[in-house]
Amino acid sequence: MKSYFCQDDQGQIAPVYSISAGLDYPGVGPEHAWLHDIGRAEYVPVTDEEAVEAFEYLSRTEGIIPAIESAHAIAYGMKLAKEMGPDQSILITVSGRGDKDVAAIARYRGEDLHD
Repeated sequence: MKSYFCQDDQGQIAPVYSISAGLDYPGVGPEHAWLHDIGRAEYVPVTDEEAVEAFEYLSRTEGIIPAIESAHAIAYGMKLAKEMGPDQSILITVSGRGDKDVAAIARYRGEDLHD
């Protein structure tokens, strides 16, 4: 199969890390590669900090606790919204359950839920 991978200067698969276990992988599957190639999908970077901030924001303002994977999309949507006009809209599909990620977010913030 052909796909896209994060690579180092020698072309070897680069080590990656994400607070999200579902995004902690150096490549994308062939369908995502194809969607990118035909211009139907664009993949953009979002840092763990941006995703955690989006997770906290949506949880606090809407009472929706998104999965960390979805929080990455929310973070990019929040960036994109700043560049849009008032007549434009963004649709973000939020999938998964964020309640399972609350402990990971607390650890990321250096908090102990057992205090």
